[in-house]
Amino acid sequence: MRVFHFMRYKWWFLGSLTAVTIFAFVTVFIVGLDLGIDFVGGVRMEVGLESPATVDEVRSVVRAAGVQEPVVQSVTGASATNSFMITAESMSDEQQKAILDSLGTKYGVTAGSVGVETVGASFGRETTNRAFIAVAIAVVIIIGYLSFRFEFKFAIPAIVALIHDVGLTLGIYAVSNRLVTSATVAAILTILGYSVHDTIIVFDRIRENTQFMKKETYGDMVDLSIRQTMIRSINTTICLLLPLLAILIFGGPTLKDFALALTIGTLTGTYSSFFVAAPMLVIWKEREPRFRKRVLEAQGAPAGRLDEEALASPVALTASGEAVEVAAPRRPAPSKQPGVKVPAKTAKRKTRKQQAGKSLKRTTR
Repeated sequence: MRVFHFMRYKWWFLGSLTAVTIFAFVTVFIVGLDLGIDFVGGVRMEVGLESPATVDEVRSVVRAAGVQEPVVQSVTGASATNSFMITAESMSDEQQKAILDSLGTKYGVTAGSVGVETVGASFGRETTNRAFIAVAIAVVIIIGYLSFRFEFKFAIPAIVALIHDVGLTLGIYAVSNRLVTSATVAAILTILGYSVHDTIIVFDRIRENTQFMKKETYGDMVDLSIRQTMIRSINTTICLLLPLLAILIFGGPTLKDFALALTIGTLTGTYSSFFVAAPMLVIWKEREPRFRKRVLEAQGAPAGRLDEEALASPVALTASGEAVEVAAPRRPAPSKQPGVKVPAKTAKRKTRKQQAGKSLKRTTR
């Protein structure tokens, strides 16, 4: 089994983490998220048209009716091929009627395709508070579990990986001007669980290998652990993405919001488990004296010290990829070749045996 030395580039991986952090900060706090009426309150109208229309054309009709700062999205409707979701902070009944009349005159409104939903501002604030509380509780529980199951130094890299996943997901939502709805929050909570699940698999294998690998550096142990768990994580990710892609193609607006956020989080969660949480753990653990000593001892070692020959002892790999401890090879006997220095203790023993043999010969004579 070939082991890739990913941890040699741990600082590059942390550089990508920095880039993602800057991207998320700029897009979320400067560009801004388009919050749905679930968070800010307002009116949401869905309408299906018989003739094709663009988002800009529908937005012009809505603004002409007097609606301020409307958000118009093209969605897949069950009863029409051209459906649009119109969201605004306020939209009176007269404005709704004017919008429907204008759209019906220009494009034709499909019968039974109109739906209107109103959410109060107080309910929106309550939803926002509950969302933040849910995320905060999830993070605290994750930190507590990882600190109990492993140690506190394992919890912090896992939380940084979660922030990476959620930040990148929200950043993509901000750039693409997609509405953040309650379905998006549900997807983010699912992302937290999936990402930490992937990270725990890697961390658990690292902990197991630490008990067997007594001489390798911590980076070498993490490289081996990643190699042993990568195929499993990739297969799990592919199996999860297949139904999500089906929802993105055939699902309704609410399911699509959920599936899009979860798709982004699944991909970033798989990446961050290997290349965000693991490098941070290596950098932190290698500051400990016992692992720091191994790093200093290995600085003059050849580049391929984790190849198959090196892995044969003291750790061997089974057919399933498990690391098991094997007996260390015995030291060879001192060489009798000329020019090879024999240890002092061995020389003394040989001298005593020779003297005892000579005394025995004299007595026999």
